[in-house]
Amino acid sequence: MMKKAVCSIAMVGAMLLAVQSGLAQNYKGTPHPTIQDYGPFTDTKVQHNNITREGPGGGCGNPAASCLFYGGDFHYNPLSANVANGLANEATTLIAGSPYGAAVWVPFTVPASQTWAVTGLFSNNQSDYGVLDQSPLTPTAAAYWAIAEGIEAGQAGTVIASGTAAATINPTGRSAFGLSEYTVEVQGLSFTLTGGSYSMIVIPLCTNTGNPYCFETFFLSDVEYINGPPKNARGPAEPQDAAFFDSPFFFLTFDPTNGLLGACAGIGCDSFSAGIQGTATN
Repeated sequence: MMKKAVCSIAMVGAMLLAVQSGLAQNYKGTPHPTIQDYGPFTDTKVQHNNITREGPGGGCGNPAASCLFYGGDFHYNPLSANVANGLANEATTLIAGSPYGAAVWVPFTVPASQTWAVTGLFSNNQSDYGVLDQSPLTPTAAAYWAIAEGIEAGQAGTVIASGTAAATINPTGRSAFGLSEYTVEVQGLSFTLTGGSYSMIVIPLCTNTGNPYCFETFFLSDVEYINGPPKNARGPAEPQDAAFFDSPFFFLTFDPTNGLLGACAGIGCDSFSAGIQGTATN
């Protein structure tokens, strides 16, 4: 296998795609456990097919539902190309772990005057195959989700709601780094959040060792606030530079994603493409 580094931490998406295609045909081998081999990326050739997933009355997600918060669509600015990025977000046979091998915790804020009744969560991820597989807890394709508060650098905070649930995975029509973007979504949730600061994850699961397509990658899509919010962002603005990367696979514990010393080494990752569905009351 050949790998090509771009800067000190990046890998060309096309090479990754070629490697993964070969692995799907001949499933064997152990991944080299360094984050540099799996992203983030600096190849910023992004395909936009103008597919919208906006629902009536301020919907978000795919399938769309009433939106409480959405960080916005994957961002690509040809004048600031290096901000386009992604970061590992998965539990697969490639990046293994329980409940995840790698997770990007996305911050959001519930206004002090509101209570949110949450019914769904989703994340937009770049993937080579876009395959979800059965988990031990569900008979269908699944994702792990969680809401936490009080996360700080090196500190996990407190998980206040979590679970493994049946999930859908649908293409957004966007692609980058030789990968296609998919919305991984769980619906049918039922819990409330009062005013405050939180973080969320939705982790694609593909852990069946008998399925060669589970030897794949998922990267949570990056968004950036440059001269305004990202396209289709909804609800309270996503807090900037407040996401954290947690990965037992990469031996990182709640590492900030932004900045030169962060998980993305200063190449984007200030904000991410994820969202929450439900209704708000004052």
